[in-house]
Amino acid sequence: MNIYNLNNNEIDLSTKNIYVLLLNFSMLNYQDYMTYLSDDEIQRVDNINNKIKKNQFVISRAIVKKLLSKYLSKIPNQIEFSYNKHGKPFVPEKYNNHSLEFNISHSDIYGLIAITLDNKIGVDIQRVNHDINIDSLSERFFSEDEKEQLMKFDKNKRADVFHNCWVKKESFIKAIGSGVAYGLDNFSVSLEENHRNYVLDLKNKKWYCYKLIEFENYKTALTMETKSNIFLSYKENYISNILH
Repeated sequence: MNIYNLNNNEIDLSTKNIYVLLLNFSMLNYQDYMTYLSDDEIQRVDNINNKIKKNQFVISRAIVKKLLSKYLSKIPNQIEFSYNKHGKPFVPEKYNNHSLEFNISHSDIYGLIAITLDNKIGVDIQRVNHDINIDSLSERFFSEDEKEQLMKFDKNKRADVFHNCWVKKESFIKAIGSGVAYGLDNFSVSLEENHRNYVLDLKNKKWYCYKLIEFENYKTALTMETKSNIFLSYKENYISNILH
């Protein structure tokens, strides 16, 4: 697995590459992108009272729809998402017989969008919270293997290790499309750096799970069904160029 900088290269979806965009919601105003949304989505926005959450919802949807519009030959506000029984959004239309796969995550002012063809993917971003009770949460949500791994680390490192594990687990359940209903303690990810990079699901099938980048106080991860190259963009002007 290789991670490349996307730089100013145009996104060209294929089955071999996954594109990941880092968003800074504080640099954008949701009101500028409402025209990208469908009527149903606009109604949803009206019911969101928190401005940060409005920014997260509108801007991430606008970017995904703008990217998809090229492949669906539709303007963004004509693209309607369907949802699986666990609430994961998808588009039923195909592009040249390929499924369009995407996933969104956000935490505070930052977000991630991943998009590709024919490859189930999940992405997650979390801000490190040093005030949470790591022992209680790991006991409740980690597998026995993960709990054993976590206890091997010094106490002053466990917050970082815990959050790295958490984003990997979240990206996995998002990739398979089941969310927390899958059971966070039903599978294990590696807590070691540069160690086992796959997850076995309940059917003993391998999924590939990677830490992406760390910046400021944030951890990120990506899970994919099939090994692919990753192209990552974290330049703010790249997002602006997509939306204009």
